[in-house]
Amino acid sequence: MGSTELISVDENVERLKRYAFLEQSLTRTLAGWLPGVPEWDVKNQLGLHTWEDAYSCERLRGRLRELRCHRPERGIPEGLQTLARELDCAQGTLELLTTAYLVVKQSLLQAYRAHPGLTYEVGDRPTVKTLEELADIAERQVAWAREAVAELAARSPDEDWRTWQSYSEGLLAAAGGVDGAGQPVATPARPTSHTLLLPWKQCQREPEFPIFNPDLDVEPDRELEPGAHREWRFRHYLNEMTAAETLGSILWMTPEMPWEYQYNVARHLWDELRHSQLGQDMIRRLGLRVQDIWQVVQIYNVMMTLPAVEQYALLTTVIEPNGMPEKRRNIEHFEKIHDSISAQAITYDWSDENNHLRWGRQWTPVLLGTYGYRETPEQIAKRMSDWLLENTPVKMQVRHAEERGALPGG
Repeated sequence: MGSTELISVDENVERLKRYAFLEQSLTRTLAGWLPGVPEWDVKNQLGLHTWEDAYSCERLRGRLRELRCHRPERGIPEGLQTLARELDCAQGTLELLTTAYLVVKQSLLQAYRAHPGLTYEVGDRPTVKTLEELADIAERQVAWAREAVAELAARSPDEDWRTWQSYSEGLLAAAGGVDGAGQPVATPARPTSHTLLLPWKQCQREPEFPIFNPDLDVEPDRELEPGAHREWRFRHYLNEMTAAETLGSILWMTPEMPWEYQYNVARHLWDELRHSQLGQDMIRRLGLRVQDIWQVVQIYNVMMTLPAVEQYALLTTVIEPNGMPEKRRNIEHFEKIHDSISAQAITYDWSDENNHLRWGRQWTPVLLGTYGYRETPEQIAKRMSDWLLENTPVKMQVRHAEERGALPGG
């Protein structure tokens, strides 16, 4: 029986650990950068890819558990850790996309395609199937990024981003590539003027987007002005982008939390992005341009004055529970007037929110313990509820809070 040069089971595990580490690092980088990218179409893609990278990491970690590796974060070489830290230090959208996608994701794609030919496929078929799925995800992401980079580069007056891309390529090579099989090379010199911009204290928008004016935010009567109410409602849905951005910063600022939490937050982020896209879809159905809809950037900006733990508690134990009764009323209203698309949109949102409340109950106590808070979940929820009434720019959130407080047990 002839022999074939295949990697050992131990080498297989080490390579999968590296892949999982990079997917987790990309999840964190894209999440942290979501508020800082002004380009609306890019922002929408980053939210999806944050979730897809978390999903890819979870699939890899699941296979590693099957191979009896239960702590895949152990033993990651310093070179890969350096690369992961430096991914966060992009200075704009072009640098983010070229390094995260055209360097790291492209290299992961190549490794995912090559790996099945290196392992004992009959015995290791679960790995092969996993990497086939992950390769398809990476291929779509990289193809999108190539088009986005070409479009952004055509509008860029300089090519400084190429220097950061070359530096990232050098870091990856110095780490032995994504699989660790490359010949070691010297670590490249770091370009100057690349300070860490994360976390973003203010979320970024393209210049043409109008900014929300709280004084002009008047909710039309649901029964008397159903058309105006529908438009107003989905204008606010479009602005759930700020919830996705808030979760991006929360995820980035809480690296000490366990992987399951990061995975849940990445999914929560994508849910909020999809809720924004429900608004975007309806706005377009109503004949309006997304670029003409006011952006409620103030809610992200004021929440970023709080630590990440308090932001998470505010979102999952105050804002989202407060809004649940209103969602039910809106579903019933749209069903009553036979607007099935609007009713479906809010029903899907309502289902997602139930998961978010469950995650809030699960992770708020863990966050409190991890970051040294002495409050109970109930105490921090009360404090955050009081804070919201004083600080939110959105009248609807005030109304929801006051209604919930008036309910028995509220």
